[in-house]
Amino acid sequence: MKKPGRIIRSGPFKGKRIELAPTDQLEMFRSLADEFMESIFCMGPGSYLITDESSLRDFKGVEELELPDIHRRIRDVYGIDVSDIVSGNLVEVFARIHKHTYGQHR
Repeated sequence: MKKPGRIIRSGPFKGKRIELAPTDQLEMFRSLADEFMESIFCMGPGSYLITDESSLRDFKGVEELELPDIHRRIRDVYGIDVSDIVSGNLVEVFARIHKHTYGQHR
């Protein structure tokens, strides 16, 4: 059963419900996610929020990076090209890094 989201009490979204996307898939890669966010975006644990639906595009502009810059950093740090992951979905990126590093999917 889904937990109900929080209802906004004021402002332009008054009465709307806030609901976070799930993080079930992301949890499989939690330590990799923490390392990745630090290495690529210079963000330590607790300074960002990512979910199963988060994308590289969500972080454009961080450290003044654009998507090609992010792809280049990933190649430099992890030795893989993720530019063909059209969605830029972080779970897909983490799965590819894991496969490259350990030779299998998690």
